[in-house]
Amino acid sequence: MQYTGYALTKQISLQCIALIYRVIHSIEITRPSFSLHFIDPEMKYCSDCAHPVSLQIPPDDSRPRYVCQQCGVIHYQNPKMVVGSIPFWDQDEEAKILLCRRAIEPRHGYWTLPAGFMENSETTAEGAARETMEEAGAHIELQALFSLLNVPHVHQVHLFYRARLLDKDFAAGTESLEVKLFTEAQIPWDEIAFPTVTHTLKFFFEDLAASRTGKEFGFHSLDILKPMRQ
Repeated sequence: MQYTGYALTKQISLQCIALIYRVIHSIEITRPSFSLHFIDPEMKYCSDCAHPVSLQIPPDDSRPRYVCQQCGVIHYQNPKMVVGSIPFWDQDEEAKILLCRRAIEPRHGYWTLPAGFMENSETTAEGAARETMEEAGAHIELQALFSLLNVPHVHQVHLFYRARLLDKDFAAGTESLEVKLFTEAQIPWDEIAFPTVTHTLKFFFEDLAASRTGKEFGFHSLDILKPMRQ
């Protein structure tokens, strides 16, 4: 097919957009649990019929999508949901937060709140409770949703619930080197794995201090637009 004038310009523009998108997605980065460096790998075959797919802008759309050349299915790629909890112990003189030291990459050896990717057929609350048990072996009473953090450069949304520890019978899961309770003064701020966790902890301790004057815990939302430093 030959293109002239406007049609040729439009076709070249579409090809340029598709090429740029393909180059970006050619970067190979591993996808461990709760990774802040996850980019979907380039899709090659249709998950419905196993025929090759191509990157193109479908009719009435504005973004490049992987489209099957055989069955015509459009494969939409959407952000991943990371769900977790802020397990706190309030039976001592000073409130403490349960943190996990990561046994996996990325950020091996750094501290984090128990959290991970949401599974199909579960609610965000169920996912947060599951991740807390898997990573910290902790029995919790899940409370209100506390923070929602958008991390668009890695296609993720992070959600954290407040969670009261029911006992101190917790233990590190397979993805944790150790789990430990920290007061605010003991938090290893320079060794926190992810910005979403740092912000959530700061929000929590600010609200905790305010609660002593009769104020309620709030809900916090934040957009994290800059990639984290290594």
